[in-house]
Amino acid sequence: MTLYKDEWLPHLKNSIPPEAKLNQTSLYTIALEGWRRGLSLSFYNHIEGDKRSIRYSLSNENKTHYFTGSSGDYNTKEAFDICDDKTETANYLSANNVPIPKGETFNIRETPERDIVAYGNSIGYPLVVKPPDGSGGASVFANITNEPALIDAINYIKEKQQFTEVIVQQHVMGDEIRVYVLDGKVLAAANRLPANVLGDGKQTVAQLIREKNEVRKSVPHLHHRPIKMDLQVRRLIEQENYTLESVLPKGKRIYLRKTSNVSTGGDPIDVTKQLTKEQTEIAVNASKAIPGLVHSGVDIIINPVTNQTVVLEVNTRPGIGSHLFPIEGEAVDIPKALIDFYFPETKNQTKALPEAYFDLQTPIDSLKSDILNEIVIVSPPKNDLTAKKYKIHSALNPKEFYEQIKKYILTNDIQGFIKEDNINLEIIVAHETREKLSDFRTHLEERINLLQIKNIEEIVYDKPIKMGFSVYDGLDTMSLFELETLYNQLNKSYKITEKEVTRLKRRIELMFKSVSWKITRPIRFITGRFNK
Repeated sequence: MTLYKDEWLPHLKNSIPPEAKLNQTSLYTIALEGWRRGLSLSFYNHIEGDKRSIRYSLSNENKTHYFTGSSGDYNTKEAFDICDDKTETANYLSANNVPIPKGETFNIRETPERDIVAYGNSIGYPLVVKPPDGSGGASVFANITNEPALIDAINYIKEKQQFTEVIVQQHVMGDEIRVYVLDGKVLAAANRLPANVLGDGKQTVAQLIREKNEVRKSVPHLHHRPIKMDLQVRRLIEQENYTLESVLPKGKRIYLRKTSNVSTGGDPIDVTKQLTKEQTEIAVNASKAIPGLVHSGVDIIINPVTNQTVVLEVNTRPGIGSHLFPIEGEAVDIPKALIDFYFPETKNQTKALPEAYFDLQTPIDSLKSDILNEIVIVSPPKNDLTAKKYKIHSALNPKEFYEQIKKYILTNDIQGFIKEDNINLEIIVAHETREKLSDFRTHLEERINLLQIKNIEEIVYDKPIKMGFSVYDGLDTMSLFELETLYNQLNKSYKITEKEVTRLKRRIELMFKSVSWKITRPIRFITGRFNK
């Protein structure tokens, strides 16, 4: 079953390193676009109070712009402060006649619980309960349908999450859409479906989840965002009268989350062309309502029956992965639009072919370890790259082979990598001049005995090239970053499974101690004798 497209924006295909796929897709693709245009790219540590973050800058001989994730310095600090506070955001939206759900913010340390509950009852169920400064769906309780559930949500945010304020708000039913707005224009819109699986009449729910998670790994934006089979998922499956072991009927879709966040398994679907003129204006007006906000992600809810549209929140640092890598619909090149806006003089900048891209993990590790405070990424080639793939049968392993050609690689500024490919070595080399690649082959042929070469097969290579030269040997084909991420994911899955096993053991123990189990013992004993 294929859920996702093989291609999105051609110049991003195979150009996003593993370390950028974990919460760095926006940062990397914007930085990559500017870097490929010849802008100087630097990463640096930014410390504000006790918070530390990695930011980046792009510059040419005339100017420098600073970026945080997907947000640039045309967005002011005032805009950041307002959008980081959901209550303040709502106040600005209301003052500018932007439609929002009815709601109120309460200090849960000072306001009696009965007053908060009374307000919730007065505006009517279903409700949403969330903290003013929560993000990414954290601590957000949606579709609360009764008073006990409302009280539980309030207490959880107060006691478990230690927030001092809580928002009680109408839960508006409909499709949740992320709209990307730049300089008063809507560039893209993505519908975010909650995590779900679609039955095929053959596989169990658990098998469908595993299959979907495998396919999500092929999508850069979703690579590290699997659907986790936790307690909430199990409860929602049970509400549909199924279990993880049930075979889901063909065409039957069940939702596994209440919220539509991509980070918890949601599906991004491009709906840019489906927005009405009114919906587009609402998104633009929401962005304009925040002083100093030039580009943003506006979250709206659209009722599919009435087309009523309300704004949920406005984001200064919206993830753009859903627009770059939708599972349905057309991809929208947000990085290109942003760099066009910040550096309009580079619009017609040509790019090296095949596409070049840079390593992200090394600068991030260096900054986090305080080895350096700023790192400048080496500029990409000014001219088009030419690349070759060589399949070489040699008795040497990749590291041994590289040691023999390292001096030539470094002296002649050769880009590429070397790795094992079954019984052969696969060597990819790239340079701006064809002569250098011809010289490289000559260099190999002159050292056939030293390199223990039996055969050289030359193939044209047209995939993106990461700057520098890498050597992959055995487990080294997975970077340290990938191994650490895989370990963390497996560890989390293990802990979830361990909790589930403990829960089942307790249920079995309670069943053994129950009155009904003791009463039916004679019957079970007789049945056992007959079976024998």
